[in-house]
Amino acid sequence: MSAFAEIHAALVNDDPLLAATLISPDAVPTGGPTERLQADSNDSLRVGVEAIREGHLLHWGEGRLLRTADSDLALLAGDRLYALGLERVAATGDRSAIVSLSRLIKASAEAMSASSATASEDEWRATCERIGAPE
Repeated sequence: MSAFAEIHAALVNDDPLLAATLISPDAVPTGGPTERLQADSNDSLRVGVEAIREGHLLHWGEGRLLRTADSDLALLAGDRLYALGLERVAATGDRSAIVSLSRLIKASAEAMSASSATASEDEWRATCERIGAPE
């Protein structure tokens, strides 16, 4: 099951309000910094990072998996996805990934609040490369 299919299933089972905003996981655009994770990365880690990324995108613009014109609902969905992602990453026990993603969320939010989407994307790319690097 793809990371987006897992996130989709979690939201469908968990939250009817958010479930109504979901698009098919097969229709989610590919690309972006999360592709820098190794293909053999732990599935929970991959799902966690993708959920955190979706939360970030909903907080600062438009998501890939959820579509809503309601900015309050997008913010709520972003919070839910941050929580889902951090829960999945924490379950891996990978302390380095947990620290990296915590720092990423902070640095990316600071960059976006300073209107620097480029700096935010740079943080995402660097973090995903670091997390996805073979040990």
